[in-house]
Amino acid sequence: MILTMEEFRRFQPEKPTFALFGHPIAHTMSPELHAKLFAESHKDCTYFAVDVPPEELEEAMEIARSKCGGLNLTIPHKKAVFDYLDAVDETACDLGSVNTVHFHDGKAIGYNTDILGFSGSLEYDRISVKGKIAVVCGYGGVSRVICYHLANAGAKVLITGRNLAKAKALRNELRSYLPQADIDIMPSSQLPRATAIVVNGTPLGMYPHEEACPLEKLPVGTEYVFDTIYNPPKTSTMKLAPHNIKTRNGLLMLVLQAAYAQTIWFGTQFENDSLTRILRRLSGDMAKKRLQDVYGKSNIVLCGFMGSGKTTIGRKLARALQYEFIDMDDYLEAREGKKISDIFAEVGESGFRDIETACAHEVADKTGCVIALGGGAVLREENVEQYKKNGLLIHLNTPFYRIVQNLSRDTSRPLLQGDKEKQTRLLYNQRKRIYLDCADRSVSGARISEIMDAVFCAI
Repeated sequence: MILTMEEFRRFQPEKPTFALFGHPIAHTMSPELHAKLFAESHKDCTYFAVDVPPEELEEAMEIARSKCGGLNLTIPHKKAVFDYLDAVDETACDLGSVNTVHFHDGKAIGYNTDILGFSGSLEYDRISVKGKIAVVCGYGGVSRVICYHLANAGAKVLITGRNLAKAKALRNELRSYLPQADIDIMPSSQLPRATAIVVNGTPLGMYPHEEACPLEKLPVGTEYVFDTIYNPPKTSTMKLAPHNIKTRNGLLMLVLQAAYAQTIWFGTQFENDSLTRILRRLSGDMAKKRLQDVYGKSNIVLCGFMGSGKTTIGRKLARALQYEFIDMDDYLEAREGKKISDIFAEVGESGFRDIETACAHEVADKTGCVIALGGGAVLREENVEQYKKNGLLIHLNTPFYRIVQNLSRDTSRPLLQGDKEKQTRLLYNQRKRIYLDCADRSVSGARISEIMDAVFCAI
């Protein structure tokens, strides 16, 4: 919920109330995120965003003192709010940035939880920075937060960007707070090969300009890439990393900074399992939004070889997205009133494929669905065209050994007769390229949770 200043003036709280002040603020995810955190900790609270123009910040702060237990601040108020606070945490003071306010005993106290969101992300990913070279792209507010933490934690920090004069100004400012810190500037073309950590603190690569990137390539020694952007979920900077390098977008940082704000307001401590659940739900919310905004689609369609996990993953995706789930094999059997094995026996594979195509035409116009296709549904281009009308087609690239395990006790597959493993290998080899060629995206993972994350990231 987003309120105007006039609506905020009229608002009368009926329960503990918290708000986000910013301008503009139309695309914020904070109300949904804090609602999830409140639900996780069993708190009955109200949280909304207020569009506060800069000239009305003083009035908004006065209203908040009487109506709210705490606030979050975003652009352009993180620095301006200092004038209306009674006390400021030392780190927030050094950073010149407050994103969280706690109203307590008649006083407004300012904090910065962005830095906790970043440090918590590194801890979540088990990344140690001490003694390592960390490159930070950018010299704005978020880069200041990131450089401050990295330098304080013992990293050798190199600030880079298009304007090295601005990078130098940030370096000098940080040195005044952290005189013992190892901080310098460097052109992006001269980054040392031994760089271990790369962080993008710029908006380059953010939706809708997703191809922009602050770097042409990563230093060869890079071990970890962090991007403060979370839309898209896999940014241009993250795409520079080989598959064996850990990457992380800014969504976890967003979740953690909000969780730490609630720790300040209530003393609530969130376990990692709770934060992981919230992160996955928020990733699902983002996927739904991108499915429509970026691709103009309203369905997720899963394809892949039999036994690749389309039904299991599809059900979980549908639950996470609050979509209808349709298993096309189940749909076809219900429509015909027969098992697929019986249909094959009566009309052969060609006749079965005709029925499969008829089903594709019936289902393709639905919206708000996760659709799991039969293993051979994409063999006909007509079917692919139908499902792609409203759907993003995602291939589950499940390892062959896992497929064999999944099919080992399944006796219902009419195309796997005789030497089952040999037939499975033969059919798998025939179809794998077809799946890759027709799909919009291909994902893989060792565990269900990894595949779920990969699907959300692919969108």
